[in-house]
Amino acid sequence: MASETTPVDGALCRALSAADLSARALIREVNWHLTAVGHEALHPTAAYSWLKGSTPASPAVRYAVAVVLTRVTGIAHRPTDLWPETTDPVPLLRATDDLVGPRGLRRLLDIAAAWTALSGAHQGAVQPSTGPLLITSALDATAGPPAERLRHPAADRIEHVLPAMAGHLESTLADLRRLDDQTGGGAVSHRWVRNALAGVLDLLRNAQYSDDVGRRLLRTAGGLAQLAGWMCHDSNLTGPAQRYHLLALRLAKASDSAEAVANNLGMLAYQMVPANPAEAVRLATAATDAARSCATAVRARALGRLATAHAAAGDLHAYQTAADACRTMLHRARPEDTPADLYYYTPRQQAAEHGHALVLLAATYPPHARRLLIQATDMLTPLAMTDTDETYRRSALLHGIHLARAHLLAHDRPTATATIDSLAQRVPGVQSVRCRSMLADLRGTAHRHLPTATREAVDKALSTA
Repeated sequence: MASETTPVDGALCRALSAADLSARALIREVNWHLTAVGHEALHPTAAYSWLKGSTPASPAVRYAVAVVLTRVTGIAHRPTDLWPETTDPVPLLRATDDLVGPRGLRRLLDIAAAWTALSGAHQGAVQPSTGPLLITSALDATAGPPAERLRHPAADRIEHVLPAMAGHLESTLADLRRLDDQTGGGAVSHRWVRNALAGVLDLLRNAQYSDDVGRRLLRTAGGLAQLAGWMCHDSNLTGPAQRYHLLALRLAKASDSAEAVANNLGMLAYQMVPANPAEAVRLATAATDAARSCATAVRARALGRLATAHAAAGDLHAYQTAADACRTMLHRARPEDTPADLYYYTPRQQAAEHGHALVLLAATYPPHARRLLIQATDMLTPLAMTDTDETYRRSALLHGIHLARAHLLAHDRPTATATIDSLAQRVPGVQSVRCRSMLADLRGTAHRHLPTATREAVDKALSTA
């Protein structure tokens, strides 16, 4: 750890040394987390006083520090471990708490409602689960027959959910998905989705409705939980993302939606790729199994996740097999059979994802790196460098970062510089902590190879809200 101040021999100092983070690096990571949960960022020197013995007054800040140190070290930290004189306002959860083993539908709805009632800061403090425990929880959610029929509250309740209301909620979910594609998983958007999910759960638990409307409400609740999980992933909130997806899996099973089961398993697999590719392969394989009876586009989507997982695991042959099957499936897919929530999975999106996978493989197979990187840039460029389609701004920014990395790995500094200049112009319109932190890491890694003007443009873009 860089010697930036004279620390006391406290728990925070020892944890920071174990994480190999300087005080300023800690604050940088903490600020990414605070931004994701809608909290004001800290001054870059805030940690200096902590190392001398002071305590952050805000519980949200203490949670953020614990989450960051847990993620960096792999060792669970609680705020009370770092500042023993404090107390936790609410008990800290792990993503899989109460979501391992069988759960009745009424109990599941109660767990989901309690989860959505937590603030963004408290949700952001949830600890991610280890690979085996996460996989067990995910597979438990998909095992056995669909959940039992939901028993309605007392028959004298006067709140009846009519089909038109169910349709309105479905339309709201569709609009929120498209908003996420444009602007990313910012704190405001996530709060809106969390509140929408809480409202649907309230109807499921307390109102009257027909069996058909009840099933539609369950599917909408599952879709909102899935979207909230993806938004948390886009904000680098791994624990909350896992918990939302595990809830979405069980709601999908309860509504007998194999498509949603497969999609949530695939999303969990994709999110595990950086930390544990082998576990990602297991989840992605489960997603392809769940999708076997689904529409062709759903099967293609699952195979695409499997291809990325194999690439991250360094299995070139398995990647190629899954990628070829994915392309074939999507080519065969008919628009009229494609589920509404896969509207975004176009050949251009598919190609960009395979381009990202090839970048991962290039780092694993140096003898083949040049060929793989040429293919990767060809696949990534159409989506990453588009300047006419604002519908998928977040995806364009994300895959633009992968494209810039491909150019840097290929030692094509002029093209990498031009790509990063383009990315800097896109950043202000996308509230994605994941993309912003990836771009910041890329800027830090490549700073010696970038012109001063490019570095300053990235810094300015990242400083905007």
